[in-house]
Amino acid sequence: LVAMEVHKRWDPIYADARDRIRQLGEFSFFSSFMSQPKYQLETFRSWAGKSSDISYYLNAHHIDFNVWSVGHVARPLSVTALASCGVAKAQGIDAEDTITLGVQWENISSGSLASAFYTASWIAPKSDVHSQQRFYYLGHKGEVQIDQAHRGYSLATDEVGFSSPNPLFMKYTPDAQGFFSGQSGYGYRSIEAFIDAVEQVRSCVASPTEFRGGLATVDDTVLVTAILEAGRRSLDGGGMPYQIEYAVNGRAVALSVA
Repeated sequence: LVAMEVHKRWDPIYADARDRIRQLGEFSFFSSFMSQPKYQLETFRSWAGKSSDISYYLNAHHIDFNVWSVGHVARPLSVTALASCGVAKAQGIDAEDTITLGVQWENISSGSLASAFYTASWIAPKSDVHSQQRFYYLGHKGEVQIDQAHRGYSLATDEVGFSSPNPLFMKYTPDAQGFFSGQSGYGYRSIEAFIDAVEQVRSCVASPTEFRGGLATVDDTVLVTAILEAGRRSLDGGGMPYQIEYAVNGRAVALSVA
């Protein structure tokens, strides 16, 4: 069993949004932004710009959410990538600071077009949250927007100043007995769900295919990988658009210059 760790699938607000999006008619537009503070460049120096980039690392989450929400009725056609540079390179790291993927989508039944823009950055200043995370979705019959970083909960202390904690992701403060109490957080549950699935497969209680639609399995994330890889090739090709090719059965099978 192989799965991608995309904890937004276990965020109760994102999960509810996904189900509502499926009631909003055809897909029209999606825009997302996700960032982390620039000190992460030092944390990730060993692999940043080498084995991965900021798009693979952060854009993957919202791309998966978009595919998870509309992948049954729409498909991505082409990807064009844009990048901002300067901060990472000044630190001796050969990586982009910010990457935006522009994706042309198609509603399969009608052939009508949709568009999406996914932006990720790791040069944000230190602020009230570790990671800015938000998206806007527009369907033919409605819209949805979520600011995952700000859930109406704020905190200010002499030690760290102002912050916007998100215990729905992970509760770092211990319980009344001093023990870890983050088991209900969606950051924890995404890993727990994968381990439980592996145990069921090993015990022959379930097969890997039974976890499609819940876990971000290899089969479920083919389009996510296609978008990310097309974006990387577009950047390496100076912004050249890349097209996602499909077999007659509708499965993405290759990438080519558009």
